[in-house]
Amino acid sequence: MRITGGEFCGRNLLVPKSDEIRPTQDRVRQALFNIIQCEVPGCDFLDLFSGSGAVGLEALSRGAASATFVEQSRQHIEVLNKNVVTLLKDKSSLATVVAADVYRWISTYVGPGFSVGFADPPYRLGEERGYAQVLATLAERNVIRVDGLFIAEMTAVQKAEETPGWDLLRDRTYGKTRICIWRRIK
Repeated sequence: MRITGGEFCGRNLLVPKSDEIRPTQDRVRQALFNIIQCEVPGCDFLDLFSGSGAVGLEALSRGAASATFVEQSRQHIEVLNKNVVTLLKDKSSLATVVAADVYRWISTYVGPGFSVGFADPPYRLGEERGYAQVLATLAERNVIRVDGLFIAEMTAVQKAEETPGWDLLRDRTYGKTRICIWRRIK
């Protein structure tokens, strides 16, 4: 797996050796960043269920001001920290790694809202929990600020959920993967 654009384009990333992780494919990540390219420079990026950190590191490579990674697995956090240090070197202060359960973390979040948030939970978990409650919590706790974006990666068969306060901007499938992008409108 590698960074597909920006300052660190072509640099390889470590991936945890685990059946629990399914990294966002390079081509899907590249398509996603082509869609949101105007939103990324200077943004505060949130990478939920971050695994190796590929999506948040891609955002930093493409000009995000900061990236916060939320991951529960210690094994994944170890690899994520290595990727941050190796890739960012003296810019590693742009990255914050949070060891926490994502659902618990967003439900207790206190702080400034992020400009762009991305979630790629294990597909089974995403299908079980859906995104309507996640979107409601992100707005209620101001995790994603008004006019910010929230992006979810899910299976192609899972449907995007309409949620009050959010406008579904894009719903695209890439093989077995669906990417949905919402904008917070209130």
